[in-house]
Amino acid sequence: MVEQELLKMDSLDLALINAYFVVALFIALYFTYKSQVEHKFELLVISFFLLTGEYANMLTFSIPGLSFFEIQPERFLLLTFGFFIVRSMAYPDTVKQTKIRTSPWVQPLFLVTLVIAIVTVVVVLFVHVNALGLSEAIVQSLKPINVLILVYSFYLLSNERMIATIGKIMIVAATVSSFICLIQTGVDTMFMRIGEQRGAFGDVLRATGIFRSERINAYFIIMAMAWTLITMKNSRLKYILTSLMVAGVICTFHRMSWLVMSFVLFLYFVKIKKVGADRLVFAGLIGITLILSVYTFYFQDIMQSSLVQERLTDHVDGRKGYYDMVIDHIGDQPVFGYGGKNNEVYYQSMLQITGQFNRATGQDGGIHSGYFSTLFYFGVPAFVFYVLFVVLSILYFYHLTRYNIFFAIPFMVSVIYALGNLTNTLLYSDIGILYAIHIGMGLGARYQRGFIYGDIKDFKISFRKILPDIG
Repeated sequence: MVEQELLKMDSLDLALINAYFVVALFIALYFTYKSQVEHKFELLVISFFLLTGEYANMLTFSIPGLSFFEIQPERFLLLTFGFFIVRSMAYPDTVKQTKIRTSPWVQPLFLVTLVIAIVTVVVVLFVHVNALGLSEAIVQSLKPINVLILVYSFYLLSNERMIATIGKIMIVAATVSSFICLIQTGVDTMFMRIGEQRGAFGDVLRATGIFRSERINAYFIIMAMAWTLITMKNSRLKYILTSLMVAGVICTFHRMSWLVMSFVLFLYFVKIKKVGADRLVFAGLIGITLILSVYTFYFQDIMQSSLVQERLTDHVDGRKGYYDMVIDHIGDQPVFGYGGKNNEVYYQSMLQITGQFNRATGQDGGIHSGYFSTLFYFGVPAFVFYVLFVVLSILYFYHLTRYNIFFAIPFMVSVIYALGNLTNTLLYSDIGILYAIHIGMGLGARYQRGFIYGDIKDFKISFRKILPDIG
Protein backbone atom coordinates (compact mmCIF):
# COMPACT_ATOMS: atom_id res chain seq x y z
CA MET A 1 0.00 0.00 0.00
CA VAL A 2 2.85 2.41 0.85
CA GLU A 3 4.51 1.68 -2.51
CA GLN A 4 1.23 2.43 -4.39
CA GLU A 5 0.88 5.78 -2.61
CA LEU A 6 4.48 6.70 -3.44
CA LEU A 7 3.86 6.01 -7.14
CA LYS A 8 0.88 8.41 -7.12
CA MET A 9 2.84 11.24 -5.47
CA ASP A 10 4.34 14.17 -7.33
CA SER A 11 8.15 14.13 -7.30
CA LEU A 12 8.26 17.59 -5.71
CA ASP A 13 5.92 16.56 -2.90
CA LEU A 14 7.96 13.41 -2.31
CA ALA A 15 11.13 15.50 -2.13
CA LEU A 16 9.45 17.88 0.34
CA ILE A 17 8.37 14.99 2.57
CA ASN A 18 11.89 13.53 2.50
CA ALA A 19 13.27 16.95 3.39
CA TYR A 20 10.75 17.17 6.22
CA PHE A 21 12.04 13.87 7.61
CA VAL A 22 15.49 15.45 7.89
CA VAL A 23 14.12 18.63 9.48
CA ALA A 24 11.98 16.62 11.91
CA LEU A 25 14.98 14.52 12.93
CA PHE A 26 17.03 17.65 13.67
CA ILE A 27 14.15 19.18 15.66
CA ALA A 28 13.76 15.95 17.64
CA LEU A 29 17.51 15.79 18.26
CA TYR A 30 17.58 19.43 19.39
CA PHE A 31 14.72 19.14 21.86
CA THR A 32 16.01 15.80 23.13
CA TYR A 33 19.51 17.18 23.69
CA LYS A 34 18.19 20.28 25.49
CA SER A 35 15.67 18.35 27.57
CA GLN A 36 18.22 17.10 30.15
CA VAL A 37 16.21 13.88 30.60
CA GLU A 38 17.84 10.59 31.56
CA HIS A 39 16.32 8.45 28.80
CA LYS A 40 17.17 10.42 25.68
CA PHE A 41 16.76 7.57 23.18
CA GLU A 42 13.13 6.94 24.17
CA LEU A 43 12.40 10.67 24.04
CA LEU A 44 14.04 10.93 20.61
CA VAL A 45 11.94 8.05 19.26
CA ILE A 46 8.63 9.44 20.48
CA SER A 47 9.55 12.97 19.37
CA PHE A 48 10.31 11.85 15.82
CA PHE A 49 7.12 9.74 15.81
CA LEU A 50 4.99 12.74 16.81
CA LEU A 51 6.71 15.17 14.44
CA THR A 52 6.35 12.97 11.36
CA GLY A 53 2.75 11.89 11.89
CA GLU A 54 1.76 9.25 9.37
CA TYR A 55 4.47 10.32 6.93
CA ALA A 56 6.51 7.90 9.05
CA ASN A 57 4.63 5.00 7.41
CA MET A 58 6.87 5.63 4.41
CA LEU A 59 9.77 4.39 6.54
CA THR A 60 8.14 0.96 7.06
CA PHE A 61 10.42 -1.98 6.38
CA SER A 62 10.06 -5.77 6.45
CA ILE A 63 11.98 -8.37 8.43
CA PRO A 64 13.38 -11.08 6.14
CA GLY A 65 11.47 -14.31 6.67
CA LEU A 66 8.59 -12.58 8.49
CA SER A 67 6.54 -11.14 5.65
CA PHE A 68 3.44 -10.63 7.83
CA PHE A 69 5.31 -8.53 10.40
CA GLU A 70 6.49 -5.27 8.87
CA ILE A 71 8.19 -2.81 11.18
CA GLN A 72 5.68 0.00 11.03
CA PRO A 73 6.01 3.13 13.22
CA GLU A 74 3.61 1.88 15.92
CA ARG A 75 5.36 -1.51 16.03
CA PHE A 76 8.70 0.26 16.36
CA LEU A 77 7.25 2.01 19.40
CA LEU A 78 6.17 -1.37 20.76
CA LEU A 79 9.69 -2.77 20.34
CA THR A 80 11.40 0.34 21.72
CA PHE A 81 9.27 0.77 24.81
CA GLY A 82 8.77 -2.96 25.31
CA PHE A 83 12.55 -3.29 25.55
CA PHE A 84 12.61 -0.26 27.88
CA ILE A 85 10.18 -1.97 30.26
CA VAL A 86 12.14 -5.24 30.19
CA ARG A 87 15.34 -3.30 30.88
CA SER A 88 13.73 -1.35 33.71
CA MET A 89 12.58 -4.61 35.32
CA ALA A 90 15.88 -6.39 34.87
CA TYR A 91 17.92 -3.38 36.01
CA PRO A 92 15.68 -1.25 38.25
CA ASP A 93 18.48 1.21 38.97
CA THR A 94 18.52 2.35 35.32
CA VAL A 95 15.15 4.07 35.80
CA LYS A 96 15.53 6.88 38.29
CA GLN A 97 12.31 6.90 40.28
CA THR A 98 10.99 10.15 41.71
CA LYS A 99 7.50 8.75 42.15
CA ILE A 100 5.56 8.49 45.38
CA ARG A 101 5.91 4.86 46.40
CA THR A 102 2.62 2.96 46.49
CA SER A 103 1.67 -0.69 46.64
CA PRO A 104 1.68 -2.33 43.18
CA TRP A 105 -1.69 -3.86 44.11
CA VAL A 106 -3.27 -0.43 44.55
CA GLN A 107 -3.97 1.01 41.08
CA PRO A 108 -6.46 3.56 39.71
CA LEU A 109 -9.72 1.91 38.73
CA PHE A 110 -9.52 3.20 35.14
CA LEU A 111 -6.19 1.39 34.72
CA VAL A 112 -7.66 -1.85 36.08
CA THR A 113 -10.55 -1.68 33.60
CA LEU A 114 -8.10 -0.98 30.76
CA VAL A 115 -6.05 -4.06 31.61
CA ILE A 116 -9.17 -6.24 31.78
CA ALA A 117 -10.51 -4.80 28.50
CA ILE A 118 -7.23 -5.51 26.70
CA VAL A 119 -6.88 -9.02 28.11
CA THR A 120 -10.45 -9.69 26.96
CA VAL A 121 -9.67 -8.42 23.45
CA VAL A 122 -6.56 -10.61 23.15
CA VAL A 123 -8.50 -13.67 24.36
CA VAL A 124 -11.28 -13.00 21.82
CA LEU A 125 -8.78 -12.68 18.97
CA PHE A 126 -7.34 -16.10 19.72
CA VAL A 127 -10.80 -17.60 20.22
CA HIS A 128 -11.42 -16.61 16.58
CA VAL A 129 -7.97 -17.69 15.40
CA ASN A 130 -9.43 -20.14 12.86
CA ALA A 131 -11.29 -17.34 11.06
CA LEU A 132 -8.53 -14.77 11.44
CA GLY A 133 -5.47 -16.93 10.93
CA LEU A 134 -2.64 -17.17 13.46
CA SER A 135 -0.54 -14.38 11.95
CA GLU A 136 -3.48 -11.94 11.87
CA ALA A 137 -4.48 -12.81 15.44
CA ILE A 138 -0.93 -12.09 16.61
CA VAL A 139 -0.68 -8.82 14.67
CA GLN A 140 -4.08 -7.57 15.89
CA SER A 141 -3.34 -8.51 19.51
CA LEU A 142 -0.14 -6.42 19.45
CA LYS A 143 -2.16 -3.20 19.06
CA PRO A 144 -3.90 -3.28 22.47
CA ILE A 145 -0.75 -4.70 24.08
CA ASN A 146 1.17 -1.73 22.66
CA VAL A 147 -1.25 0.61 24.44
CA LEU A 148 -0.50 -1.03 27.78
CA ILE A 149 3.24 -0.88 27.14
CA LEU A 150 3.08 2.83 26.31
CA VAL A 151 0.94 3.67 29.33
CA TYR A 152 3.37 1.93 31.69
CA SER A 153 6.47 3.28 29.89
CA PHE A 154 5.36 6.90 30.14
CA TYR A 155 4.28 6.34 33.72
CA LEU A 156 7.93 5.43 34.41
CA LEU A 157 9.43 8.14 32.21
CA SER A 158 7.27 11.11 33.08
CA ASN A 159 8.83 14.07 34.87
CA GLU A 160 8.58 17.80 34.28
CA ARG A 161 11.38 17.80 31.69
CA MET A 162 10.00 14.88 29.68
CA ILE A 163 6.46 16.26 29.79
CA ALA A 164 7.52 19.78 28.77
CA THR A 165 9.51 18.44 25.81
CA ILE A 166 6.66 16.27 24.53
CA GLY A 167 4.30 19.25 24.87
CA LYS A 168 6.60 21.38 22.70
CA ILE A 169 6.91 18.60 20.12
CA MET A 170 3.10 18.25 19.95
CA ILE A 171 2.73 22.01 19.37
CA VAL A 172 5.42 22.10 16.66
CA ALA A 173 3.97 19.07 14.85
CA ALA A 174 0.43 20.49 14.94
CA THR A 175 1.69 23.86 13.69
CA VAL A 176 3.37 22.19 10.70
CA SER A 177 0.27 20.07 10.00
CA SER A 178 -1.98 23.15 10.20
CA PHE A 179 0.20 25.07 7.70
CA ILE A 180 0.02 22.12 5.31
CA CYS A 181 -3.77 22.03 5.79
CA LEU A 182 -4.05 25.69 4.76
CA ILE A 183 -1.93 25.09 1.65
CA GLN A 184 -3.95 21.97 0.75
CA THR A 185 -7.20 23.97 1.04
CA GLY A 186 -6.19 27.31 -0.46
CA VAL A 187 -3.32 26.62 -2.88
CA ASP A 188 -2.70 23.01 -3.93
CA THR A 189 -5.09 20.34 -2.67
CA MET A 190 -2.50 17.58 -3.34
CA PHE A 191 0.37 19.35 -1.54
CA MET A 192 2.40 16.80 0.48
CA ARG A 193 -0.70 14.60 0.66
CA ILE A 194 -0.60 10.89 1.48
CA GLY A 195 -3.50 8.51 2.02
CA GLU A 196 -7.15 9.52 1.67
CA GLN A 197 -8.49 11.86 -1.01
CA ARG A 198 -12.00 12.69 0.21
CA GLY A 199 -13.85 15.63 -1.28
CA ALA A 200 -14.74 18.78 0.66
CA PHE A 201 -16.20 21.16 -1.95
CA GLY A 202 -15.53 21.74 -5.63
CA ASP A 203 -12.12 20.33 -6.50
CA VAL A 204 -10.82 20.81 -2.95
CA LEU A 205 -10.09 17.72 -0.87
CA ARG A 206 -10.30 17.47 2.90
CA ALA A 207 -6.96 18.50 4.37
CA THR A 208 -4.93 15.68 5.89
CA GLY A 209 -1.78 17.58 6.93
CA ILE A 210 0.99 15.17 7.91
CA PHE A 211 -1.48 12.30 8.29
CA ARG A 212 -3.27 9.82 6.03
CA SER A 213 -6.84 10.81 6.98
CA GLU A 214 -8.54 14.06 7.86
CA ARG A 215 -9.98 12.71 11.13
CA ILE A 216 -6.62 11.65 12.62
CA ASN A 217 -5.14 14.97 11.51
CA ALA A 218 -7.97 16.89 13.18
CA TYR A 219 -7.85 15.02 16.48
CA PHE A 220 -4.06 15.38 16.68
CA ILE A 221 -4.31 19.14 16.13
CA ILE A 222 -7.05 19.45 18.76
CA MET A 223 -4.86 17.61 21.29
CA ALA A 224 -2.00 20.00 20.50
CA MET A 225 -4.45 22.89 20.82
CA ALA A 226 -5.13 21.77 24.40
CA TRP A 227 -1.37 21.82 25.09
CA THR A 228 -1.10 25.29 23.58
CA LEU A 229 -3.99 26.83 25.49
CA ILE A 230 -3.26 25.26 28.85
CA THR A 231 0.54 25.28 29.12
CA MET A 232 2.02 27.93 26.80
CA LYS A 233 3.38 30.90 28.73
CA ASN A 234 3.52 33.54 25.96
CA SER A 235 -0.09 34.73 25.61
CA ARG A 236 0.33 36.33 22.19
CA LEU A 237 2.00 33.26 20.71
CA LYS A 238 -0.60 31.06 22.43
CA TYR A 239 -3.53 32.67 20.65
CA ILE A 240 -1.73 33.00 17.30
CA LEU A 241 -0.95 29.27 17.28
CA THR A 242 -4.43 28.39 18.54
CA SER A 243 -6.00 30.40 15.70
CA LEU A 244 -3.75 28.59 13.21
CA MET A 245 -4.77 25.22 14.66
CA VAL A 246 -8.46 26.13 14.57
CA ALA A 247 -8.05 26.97 10.89
CA GLY A 248 -6.26 23.65 10.36
CA VAL A 249 -9.12 21.70 11.95
CA ILE A 250 -11.70 23.61 9.90
CA CYS A 251 -9.79 22.74 6.71
CA THR A 252 -10.17 19.02 7.47
CA PHE A 253 -13.94 19.36 6.91
CA HIS A 254 -14.44 16.59 9.44
CA ARG A 255 -17.70 17.47 11.15
CA MET A 256 -17.24 15.49 14.34
CA SER A 257 -13.85 17.14 14.83
CA TRP A 258 -15.50 20.55 14.56
CA LEU A 259 -17.87 19.56 17.37
CA VAL A 260 -15.05 18.10 19.48
CA MET A 261 -12.93 21.24 18.98
CA SER A 262 -15.86 23.46 19.98
CA PHE A 263 -16.39 21.41 23.13
CA VAL A 264 -12.68 21.52 24.02
CA LEU A 265 -12.61 25.31 23.57
CA PHE A 266 -15.77 25.58 25.69
CA LEU A 267 -14.17 23.50 28.46
CA TYR A 268 -11.03 25.61 28.34
CA PHE A 269 -12.77 28.97 28.59
CA VAL A 270 -15.27 27.83 31.23
CA LYS A 271 -13.13 25.47 33.33
CA ILE A 272 -9.65 27.01 32.99
CA LYS A 273 -10.18 30.69 32.14
CA LYS A 274 -13.48 31.04 34.04
CA VAL A 275 -15.00 33.14 31.25
CA GLY A 276 -18.64 34.06 31.84
CA ALA A 277 -21.36 32.27 29.90
CA ASP A 278 -22.66 35.60 28.54
CA ARG A 279 -19.36 36.30 26.77
CA LEU A 280 -19.30 32.81 25.29
CA VAL A 281 -22.85 33.23 24.01
CA PHE A 282 -21.90 36.58 22.46
CA ALA A 283 -18.85 35.04 20.75
CA GLY A 284 -21.01 32.15 19.56
CA LEU A 285 -23.54 34.54 18.00
CA ILE A 286 -20.74 36.30 16.11
CA GLY A 287 -19.48 32.94 14.86
CA ILE A 288 -22.97 31.87 13.73
CA THR A 289 -23.40 35.21 11.92
CA LEU A 290 -20.14 34.70 10.02
CA ILE A 291 -21.10 31.14 9.10
CA LEU A 292 -24.53 32.24 7.85
CA SER A 293 -22.88 34.99 5.78
CA VAL A 294 -20.57 32.51 4.07
CA TYR A 295 -23.47 30.09 3.60
CA THR A 296 -25.60 32.78 1.95
CA PHE A 297 -22.93 33.78 -0.59
CA TYR A 298 -21.86 30.21 -1.42
CA PHE A 299 -25.16 28.36 -0.93
CA GLN A 300 -25.10 26.51 -4.25
CA ASP A 301 -21.46 25.39 -3.96
CA ILE A 302 -21.99 24.20 -0.39
CA MET A 303 -25.17 22.27 -1.16
CA GLN A 304 -23.53 20.51 -4.11
CA SER A 305 -20.35 19.67 -2.19
CA SER A 306 -19.56 16.10 -1.17
CA LEU A 307 -19.47 17.36 2.41
CA VAL A 308 -23.25 17.82 2.27
CA GLN A 309 -24.22 15.32 -0.41
CA GLU A 310 -22.75 12.27 1.31
CA ARG A 311 -24.80 13.04 4.41
CA LEU A 312 -27.93 13.42 2.30
CA THR A 313 -27.44 10.00 0.71
CA ASP A 314 -25.67 6.97 2.09
CA HIS A 315 -23.85 7.87 5.24
CA VAL A 316 -26.60 8.87 7.68
CA ASP A 317 -28.66 5.78 7.02
CA GLY A 318 -25.46 3.79 6.63
CA ARG A 319 -24.18 4.54 10.10
CA LYS A 320 -27.56 3.86 11.61
CA GLY A 321 -27.51 0.60 9.66
CA TYR A 322 -24.10 -0.27 11.10
CA TYR A 323 -25.32 0.27 14.65
CA ASP A 324 -28.54 -1.65 14.03
CA MET A 325 -26.44 -4.50 12.64
CA VAL A 326 -24.44 -4.68 15.87
CA ILE A 327 -27.52 -4.62 18.09
CA ASP A 328 -29.36 -7.19 15.95
CA HIS A 329 -26.50 -9.72 15.86
CA ILE A 330 -24.55 -9.36 19.10
CA GLY A 331 -27.11 -11.53 20.90
CA ASP A 332 -25.85 -14.51 18.88
CA GLN A 333 -22.25 -13.98 20.04
CA PRO A 334 -22.50 -11.96 23.28
CA VAL A 335 -19.34 -13.15 25.05
CA PHE A 336 -16.68 -13.33 22.34
CA GLY A 337 -18.24 -11.23 19.56
CA TYR A 338 -17.31 -11.91 15.95
CA GLY A 339 -13.55 -11.33 16.19
CA GLY A 340 -13.40 -8.78 13.37
CA LYS A 341 -14.65 -8.25 9.82
CA ASN A 342 -13.79 -11.69 8.44
CA ASN A 343 -17.14 -13.42 9.02
CA GLU A 344 -20.39 -14.07 7.18
CA VAL A 345 -22.51 -11.83 9.40
CA TYR A 346 -20.33 -8.79 8.73
CA TYR A 347 -20.13 -9.56 5.00
CA GLN A 348 -23.85 -10.03 4.43
CA SER A 349 -24.87 -7.09 6.64
CA MET A 350 -22.40 -4.63 5.10
CA LEU A 351 -23.30 -5.73 1.59
CA GLN A 352 -26.96 -5.09 2.35
CA ILE A 353 -26.31 -1.74 4.05
CA THR A 354 -23.81 -0.22 1.62
CA GLY A 355 -24.10 -2.30 -1.54
CA GLN A 356 -20.31 -2.10 -1.83
CA PHE A 357 -18.17 -5.22 -2.13
CA ASN A 358 -15.03 -3.57 -0.74
CA ARG A 359 -16.89 -2.61 2.44
CA ALA A 360 -18.48 -6.01 2.83
CA THR A 361 -15.06 -7.71 2.63
CA GLY A 362 -13.58 -5.27 5.15
CA GLN A 363 -11.14 -3.67 2.72
CA ASP A 364 -12.62 -0.21 3.33
CA GLY A 365 -14.70 1.41 6.03
CA GLY A 366 -15.96 -0.17 9.20
CA ILE A 367 -18.63 0.25 11.85
CA HIS A 368 -17.70 3.91 12.45
CA SER A 369 -17.84 3.84 16.24
CA GLY A 370 -15.24 2.67 18.70
CA TYR A 371 -17.95 1.57 21.10
CA PHE A 372 -20.09 -0.35 18.60
CA SER A 373 -16.94 -1.81 17.02
CA THR A 374 -15.78 -3.12 20.39
CA LEU A 375 -19.22 -4.63 21.04
CA PHE A 376 -19.43 -6.35 17.66
CA TYR A 377 -15.81 -7.48 17.29
CA PHE A 378 -15.00 -8.41 20.88
CA GLY A 379 -18.29 -8.97 22.74
CA VAL A 380 -20.17 -7.56 25.70
CA PRO A 381 -17.44 -8.02 28.41
CA ALA A 382 -14.83 -6.17 26.33
CA PHE A 383 -17.38 -3.45 25.57
CA VAL A 384 -18.34 -2.95 29.22
CA PHE A 385 -14.75 -2.68 30.46
CA TYR A 386 -13.75 -0.47 27.53
CA VAL A 387 -16.57 2.01 28.23
CA LEU A 388 -15.73 1.94 31.95
CA PHE A 389 -12.09 2.69 31.13
CA VAL A 390 -12.98 5.67 28.92
CA VAL A 391 -15.42 7.16 31.44
CA LEU A 392 -13.25 6.54 34.50
CA SER A 393 -10.16 8.06 32.87
CA ILE A 394 -12.10 11.28 32.27
CA LEU A 395 -13.29 11.40 35.88
CA TYR A 396 -9.81 10.50 37.20
CA PHE A 397 -7.96 13.32 35.45
CA TYR A 398 -10.77 15.82 35.98
CA HIS A 399 -10.42 15.22 39.72
CA LEU A 400 -6.65 15.83 39.48
CA THR A 401 -7.03 19.23 37.80
CA ARG A 402 -7.58 20.71 41.26
CA TYR A 403 -3.95 19.90 42.12
CA ASN A 404 -2.12 21.12 39.02
CA ILE A 405 -3.03 22.71 35.69
CA PHE A 406 -1.03 20.02 33.84
CA PHE A 407 -3.69 17.39 34.55
CA ALA A 408 -6.09 19.36 32.33
CA ILE A 409 -4.03 17.98 29.41
CA PRO A 410 -4.77 14.25 29.95
CA PHE A 411 -8.32 15.26 30.96
CA MET A 412 -8.84 17.09 27.65
CA VAL A 413 -7.23 14.26 25.67
CA SER A 414 -9.54 11.77 27.40
CA VAL A 415 -12.55 13.89 26.43
CA ILE A 416 -11.35 14.14 22.81
CA TYR A 417 -10.87 10.37 22.66
CA ALA A 418 -14.27 9.64 24.21
CA LEU A 419 -16.17 11.97 21.88
CA GLY A 420 -14.21 10.98 18.77
CA ASN A 421 -15.04 7.34 19.40
CA LEU A 422 -18.74 8.07 19.04
CA THR A 423 -18.54 8.21 15.23
CA ASN A 424 -15.01 6.96 14.49
CA THR A 425 -13.21 3.77 15.46
CA LEU A 426 -10.14 5.08 17.34
CA LEU A 427 -9.54 2.15 19.71
CA TYR A 428 -5.92 0.96 20.04
CA SER A 429 -3.99 2.59 17.18
CA ASP A 430 -3.48 6.06 15.69
CA ILE A 431 -5.26 8.35 18.18
CA GLY A 432 -5.33 5.44 20.63
CA ILE A 433 -1.51 5.60 20.72
CA LEU A 434 -1.58 9.33 21.50
CA TYR A 435 -4.19 8.65 24.18
CA ALA A 436 -1.96 6.01 25.77
CA ILE A 437 1.02 8.38 25.84
CA HIS A 438 -0.98 11.13 27.51
CA ILE A 439 -2.66 9.02 30.17
CA GLY A 440 0.71 7.41 30.87
CA MET A 441 2.27 10.84 31.43
CA GLY A 442 -0.73 11.90 33.51
CA LEU A 443 -0.50 8.78 35.64
CA GLY A 444 3.23 9.31 36.13
CA ALA A 445 2.71 12.93 37.13
CA ARG A 446 0.02 11.84 39.60
CA TYR A 447 2.61 9.76 41.44
CA GLN A 448 5.32 12.41 41.27
CA ARG A 449 5.51 14.42 44.44
CA GLY A 450 5.94 17.85 42.85
CA PHE A 451 2.74 17.77 40.81
CA ILE A 452 0.55 16.78 43.75
CA TYR A 453 2.14 18.46 46.78
CA GLY A 454 2.70 21.91 45.30
CA ASP A 455 6.39 21.98 44.32
CA ILE A 456 5.26 22.39 40.70
CA LYS A 457 2.47 24.92 41.18
CA ASP A 458 1.96 26.26 37.67
CA PHE A 459 3.18 24.08 34.82
CA LYS A 460 3.93 26.44 31.91
CA ILE A 461 6.20 25.77 28.93
CA SER A 462 8.15 28.26 26.84
CA PHE A 463 10.14 27.80 23.65
CA ARG A 464 12.70 30.28 24.98
CA LYS A 465 13.41 28.14 28.01
CA ILE A 466 14.29 24.47 28.16
CA LEU A 467 12.62 23.67 31.46
CA PRO A 468 9.02 24.50 32.39
CA ASP A 469 8.23 27.23 34.87
CA ILE A 470 8.04 25.62 38.29
CA GLY A 471 6.82 27.18 41.49
